[in-house]
Amino acid sequence: MAKAENPTRSQSDLLLDIRNLKIEAKVYPPGEAPRAITLVHDVSLSLKRGKVLGLIGESGAGKSTIGLSSMAYGRGGVRITGGEVILNGRDILKLGPSGIRAVRGREVCYVAQSAAAAFNPAHKLMDQVVEASILHGVATRAEAEKRAKALFKKLSLPNPDTIGDRYPHQVSGGQLQRVMTAMALCSEPDLIVFDE
Repeated sequence: MAKAENPTRSQSDLLLDIRNLKIEAKVYPPGEAPRAITLVHDVSLSLKRGKVLGLIGESGAGKSTIGLSSMAYGRGGVRITGGEVILNGRDILKLGPSGIRAVRGREVCYVAQSAAAAFNPAHKLMDQVVEASILHGVATRAEAEKRAKALFKKLSLPNPDTIGDRYPHQVSGGQLQRVMTAMALCSEPDLIVFDE
């Protein structure tokens, strides 16, 4: 006789478990008092380790907003007002600023839609790609640069040994997008959020 599965979710195989997420933004209509509007209401999803999860919806449906919540982040007046974001077994919404900084760039990384906006134009690509790995103690500078160059090669970037010496404006948009992907992979995070 087969053993019945436990209907409760096993935390050990879950990487990300978002429960009853609520996200709001403050709007300022002309001639009216500012008010909060709900952007995301009661969204729940879970992602097992080693799996891929895609969010599908029309433009403005909240896909990016939900994706950013996995980093406990809300951009430009957007804030998470309810629910839980459980990453690696703990609710990161309860970690506080220093705890969240420790998670971002190490356990979860984000690949933005606009690569150009994700890079500082005043710094070389390599400096930006290896920054999180060094900051979080994942690798030494030399180890991180070696990994970055291997990722550049794997992502079919031209001149993988020297492209990191360039500044963001010195590579094409498509190349910059791949460099940003290498930046997300370099610190070997548990979760990478790709925004389209």
